[in-house]
Amino acid sequence: MSTLSESMTSSTERPIPLSVRDDLISKWIHYKGLGYWVIKDPVSLKYTRLHPEQYYILNLLNGARCPEEIKDEVHRQYPALLLSISEIQQLISDLYRKGLLTSGRPGQGVTLIKQRREEHKKKLTTTLKNVLYLRLPGWDPETTLQRLYPYVKWMWQPWATLMFALLIVSSWVLIGVQFDAFRSRLPEFQQFFGWPNLIYMWFVLGAAKVVHEFGHGLSCKHYGGECHGMGIMFLVFSPCLYCDVSDSWMLRNKWQRIIIGGAGMYIEVIMSAIAVWVWWFTKPGLLNHLALNLFFVSTVTTVIFNANPLMRFDGYYMMSDLLEIPNLRQKADKHLRDTFAWYCLGIESQRDPFMPETGKFWFIFYAISAALYRWFIMFGITLFLYTVLKPYDLQSIGITLAVISIASFFGGIVFNIYKIIAAPRTEPMNYFKVSATLTVTAAVILGILLIPVPMHFEAPFIVEGYGVKHVYTTGSGRLEKVYVEPGQHVIKGQKLANIVNIEKQDELRQLSTDRDIQIDEIAKYRALDDLAGLKVSEEKLSNIQERIEELKEQLKNLEVVAPISGIVVAPASQPEPKLSDSKKQLSRWFGTPLDAKNENCYLEERTHMLSIAPESRYQAVLFIDQEYRNDFNEGQTVELKLEHLPDKTYGSKIERVAHGHLDYVPPTLSNKMGGELPTVTDKDGREKLTSTAYQAIVPLDEDVVLFRANMRGKARFLVSKLTTGQWIWRYFRKTFHFRL
Repeated sequence: MSTLSESMTSSTERPIPLSVRDDLISKWIHYKGLGYWVIKDPVSLKYTRLHPEQYYILNLLNGARCPEEIKDEVHRQYPALLLSISEIQQLISDLYRKGLLTSGRPGQGVTLIKQRREEHKKKLTTTLKNVLYLRLPGWDPETTLQRLYPYVKWMWQPWATLMFALLIVSSWVLIGVQFDAFRSRLPEFQQFFGWPNLIYMWFVLGAAKVVHEFGHGLSCKHYGGECHGMGIMFLVFSPCLYCDVSDSWMLRNKWQRIIIGGAGMYIEVIMSAIAVWVWWFTKPGLLNHLALNLFFVSTVTTVIFNANPLMRFDGYYMMSDLLEIPNLRQKADKHLRDTFAWYCLGIESQRDPFMPETGKFWFIFYAISAALYRWFIMFGITLFLYTVLKPYDLQSIGITLAVISIASFFGGIVFNIYKIIAAPRTEPMNYFKVSATLTVTAAVILGILLIPVPMHFEAPFIVEGYGVKHVYTTGSGRLEKVYVEPGQHVIKGQKLANIVNIEKQDELRQLSTDRDIQIDEIAKYRALDDLAGLKVSEEKLSNIQERIEELKEQLKNLEVVAPISGIVVAPASQPEPKLSDSKKQLSRWFGTPLDAKNENCYLEERTHMLSIAPESRYQAVLFIDQEYRNDFNEGQTVELKLEHLPDKTYGSKIERVAHGHLDYVPPTLSNKMGGELPTVTDKDGREKLTSTAYQAIVPLDEDVVLFRANMRGKARFLVSKLTTGQWIWRYFRKTFHFRL
């Protein structure tokens, strides 16, 4: 219990009940020619860099000295350093928060538990904010690394480094010499790794990153460091490892720290070089494609993620070591927050003794650049997921990720501003600066909303002959005979195929018999002078005769004749039914009705038999969503790109636009056949659109010899040039429907 004399003692003269921990590990390391103490917490595995003066104050804390005594000791040791009592107290508070001090007073456990819970909550929040970079708790790999190191330590020898450098350079030379062959096989590679085989790419990426992280850990072991943290993370939903080599901060040689930071990329580039040679000496197949995939995965992730210092991966830690600035990101973000607080809110932040005093501009520049680059990567990943998932009608996943990312971004800004405003301070906010900030912010938002944004739209299309006439069956029946073949020239009225409907023929014969019977009955009623029976029989005969004429007309129309003169074009090929489906029901025909194998097959009504092109020219038939119906007109310029000719872009203009909407599309454009239009199959086997679309015709006058009917591609045209605000309002009206 405190005595009266103790309670009347000034707080600066009371002993500080904190003392330095005995288990801390300290090393004297030079940064930029100046000496610093790096302190390792062996329990939490956290590292702190202190100036000599700060380290001296840390060692003065023994639980018995008061702030006045510490101030006198510091002034005696460093006469040129003038510290106030409040600055010493702030430094001691920072040292305590970093876990470098301990206290024997009761109640400390509650504080530590609360602090740990806050750290867990912060980690969870960070994880939820980065759904594309999920990092799970791991394990201590020190024993595993100790067992592996004797087998791989030769990789850090100079002769091994030279050998691997020659291997890497030789792979680059091979790519340069065989660049045309390399590029020509890329489309095949991309098609091979579609959704059915995407699991291979995930395994390759996961395996590459596992080896990558072991490279960091083994490199740290090579230079005498320790590695006590390794775990699983998901990078864009692909399983990987992470390895904590923070112990490299205890190394005095910064180049050793840089080598540890780049060891993962070093191993990964070696793997990519080996993959290039495997790809070159193997035939097309699984191993060949996996090797090429490994090369791309290693190269792209190394350039975009690992080697880039703007993201907290290998490049960031290497630059941090090169500049000799630990916790570069945190320091840069704090400089940015403090600058914003002063210039925009008029709030002066408390001086942090651990923050660097020079290079403030470059810290702020780095913080802004890193934030912009993170958003660039997030936008690219979201766009990639949206594009990949759209054909499967799962693009909402990509949109959801984008919404979550944007919400977390603005939520983080609002939360940081709230923390700045809510922080305890002695001076009030500068309301002139706050007003100026709000005015500038409103002006910037208004300016962004008034920026004219040209919006381009893409629509799928299919190639067909110019002015083509499609020939459909007018009724169902058996295909008895086909008289033409694709490419054959026909004249108007020429018979193309004959379809037989046995049911209707039988019905016609039966009706003919009924007609003869009815004629005999009419004669009988006349002879008997039965006027009532005569009237009924004549009505029956009239109905039978009408039905006979109707059947004759239907049977006549089953004969397929050419509506115009021109060249016969085969319709889109129907896929072969799956074996599982053929076991449940009789399989239908596949291919085209013109194929010889489909002779005597049964055709439903409105089956596309063939098409007739009057000219050798071609046209693109665009299928445009109803949302953009009022945004394009006849004569509008369109850019066209075919799937079969991805390197060529054709320019043309819309010739005509259909007034009515479409309900059905060619199977080639259905998402079930690899197209982009979501459809459902109706009872007649036709592909029905799930949303309304309109048709537009665009003539193709260039490279006519390269075109073939039923080729598909994408058309791109300028929809409108509206402001950003108008686009947002348009999307809002489209998404939300308000009814009174």
